[in-house]
Amino acid sequence: MTRFFIFLLSYGLLVVSSAQLILYLNYRSLGYEWDVVIYYIIRTTDFTIFIGSLITLMLIVFFRGPFGSPFSSG
Repeated sequence: MTRFFIFLLSYGLLVVSSAQLILYLNYRSLGYEWDVVIYYIIRTTDFTIFIGSLITLMLIVFFRGPFGSPFSSG
């Protein structure tokens, strides 16, 4: 149950932070150059949350938990 909660939390943070990062690309339409926009995106907290939630999501999905159910007697 804990893995499922962490999965949902990291997925939600991934969606919200990636949407926010896409919105930052609108600075390009205001006349800023690509290097300035990318540098700004990398410095934001949203990018850190995006990377952290992406790593957490990959760990939850690709690495299996302990085998056997907690209610098994063996």
